[in-house]
Amino acid sequence: MLLLIMCIVGFISLNSYFYTKNNFEHESSLLQLQTEQNIIEAMRLKEITWNVYDETLNGQMKEGLGSVLLEYNHSRGEPDEMDLAKVKRNLGEHYDIYIINESGVIVFTTYAQELGTDFRQVPYFYDYLTKIRFSEGFFPDRIVRERLGAGRLLKYAYMPTPDHRFILELGYSSTILEELNQKLDDKDSIRRIVSVNPYVEDFTIFNSMGRRLDDNRLPDETVLGYVATVLKNRATLEVQDRDHQRTTRYLMVDLKVDKYGSDPSRVVAITYNQQLIHDALDRLILFHILTGIAAISIGCVLAYGFSLRITRPIQKIVGDVDIIAHGDLEHRIGTTRSSEFAILENSTNLMVDSLKLALLQVKDGETLRREIFDQVPVAVFMKDVKDGRYTYWNKASERIFERKASEVIGKTDRELFSPEMVSIIDQEDKESVLNHISISNKTISNKLRGQRIIHIIVVPIFNSENTLQYILGIGEDLTEETRNLKMDLLFSITRRDILDQLSVIMNYLERAQLKTTREEMQMFFNKTIESVESIRKQMAFGKSLQDLGITSPSWQSVKKLWNDAARLLPANEVDIRKDMADVELYADPLLARVFYNLLVNALNHGGPQLTRVRLYTKMSGESLVLIVEDNGTGIPLDKKEKIFEFGCGKGAGLGLFLIREILGNTGIMITETGEPGKGAKFEILIPKGKFRFIS
Repeated sequence: MLLLIMCIVGFISLNSYFYTKNNFEHESSLLQLQTEQNIIEAMRLKEITWNVYDETLNGQMKEGLGSVLLEYNHSRGEPDEMDLAKVKRNLGEHYDIYIINESGVIVFTTYAQELGTDFRQVPYFYDYLTKIRFSEGFFPDRIVRERLGAGRLLKYAYMPTPDHRFILELGYSSTILEELNQKLDDKDSIRRIVSVNPYVEDFTIFNSMGRRLDDNRLPDETVLGYVATVLKNRATLEVQDRDHQRTTRYLMVDLKVDKYGSDPSRVVAITYNQQLIHDALDRLILFHILTGIAAISIGCVLAYGFSLRITRPIQKIVGDVDIIAHGDLEHRIGTTRSSEFAILENSTNLMVDSLKLALLQVKDGETLRREIFDQVPVAVFMKDVKDGRYTYWNKASERIFERKASEVIGKTDRELFSPEMVSIIDQEDKESVLNHISISNKTISNKLRGQRIIHIIVVPIFNSENTLQYILGIGEDLTEETRNLKMDLLFSITRRDILDQLSVIMNYLERAQLKTTREEMQMFFNKTIESVESIRKQMAFGKSLQDLGITSPSWQSVKKLWNDAARLLPANEVDIRKDMADVELYADPLLARVFYNLLVNALNHGGPQLTRVRLYTKMSGESLVLIVEDNGTGIPLDKKEKIFEFGCGKGAGLGLFLIREILGNTGIMITETGEPGKGAKFEILIPKGKFRFIS
């Protein structure tokens, strides 16, 4: 609460300060802008007044210049022969006459102080005079202060001589001009304007010649440089004096009119005292700091008082809840005087009662689940993924895996099984997490019942946050079912082969009855005896497999199985050979029937061109390829895959579909790669670990 109050008060204080500061600076900027605009407007208003009066003097100035021009003509264009004093007396004491040559220099004048003035030092004005010298007529100028002398206010006018060699200039001064100027005094009007701006410390007015307007003096070189820059660029200039917290703005008041030669423009240097603004901001900061401290102090006192009222009953409730949390569900929450906490007390007591009921239900449910899992005929086991320790092991697991629950629960796979088995289990666990299920068959050795085939299903168990929590396994003993299934398959194969041979026998006997000679009949009887002998061999082979057991894969010699399969065939003229070193395969016990069926298919479908069936091997990387190749008619391209489909084909044998299934039980694949018309070629790919060479 204290931190919250401090943050809120601090935020409000800072926000108020920055708002006031920005508003203060904005108002100060607006006041400065208003002050400068008022100065510019006041000077322009005075200039308008001067212009009105100025134009009233143009008539008498034109008349006076006419008298000067008559004197010039009377002297035949020689200024040194002109009687300027006489002309001045005729015009009056308020007039002065000036004669300017083509170089812009005053060569004759009735005002000695201006004699020799060179207007080339003022380029724009010299250009103006040159333009007049080559023109005709009367050219009035503005009322301005003279450059030299006492700085009188004078009204000037110009007229070129007929020969365009000189310019006649007439100057008029009068006390009326000074009186009018005093009434329209720039400095007084500006002083009144800046008085309303508390940040203006001083101001100075300069004319277009860079001189101070009050005493016609030139300022120091630095200020004169600033004024010259403003007049040249015709734009306001701002100069900062950070050491003294001052800002001086040289304000350009542009009053020049192109038709006049003189430039009455002004430059007003206004000095602003920034220290006043900083002092005001410092006072503002101090005010907000004091206000913030007072607000925080009051808030802290109030927060402490309210927190005591709240924390005391909370501490009591926390103590009661702690007792309940340590297992005493019979403990109750004590009463408090606050109505809000009374609701909390009732809710907590109700929660404890519900918790007691829920724990009882959980215990009953756990007991029920344990009894159900113990009664199911399949193994159910579970382990925690955090530490890999088993947490459940039912009675069926004890029977199938011959390990008591007390020996397994709380232990890991590495503590229970061999490193090879641990590696397999880890792989199954990873597969179950990746695919959400893992299904496999395992062969285990049971002390009482020998080798057993266990069907294992492993699934991951996730919690409500989709985090892996347990690995659940279900196992079922499929040994008897597998044995019965394979025996049924073997009997079905044998029965089908015997029926095929009996059909051959019946065919031969019927054909023998139609023969008339003993030799012809004896030929069919011999073939009948061969079929009977084939039936006897197949029945003997089936009994040998039954005696050996056909439940689990085992290591089997390819050479022996090939020879056994060849002996089961009826008599034929085909060259059946093997060009390979002996090798053993880890495969299904029905592997012999695979070789037998491949030989029977070659005999039945090889055609009249079949003369040879060859068995040989080659290596493909780390895998072994077992190849059964004949030189019969071969298999068409469009049937190379169809021959392995269920129901494809006819005649003797168990079909290539069952061949692929028998080999696939141990990860062995078979494909047909022969060239049609040149024979069939079956390639059996045995992966690494499923074959071994023997000496």
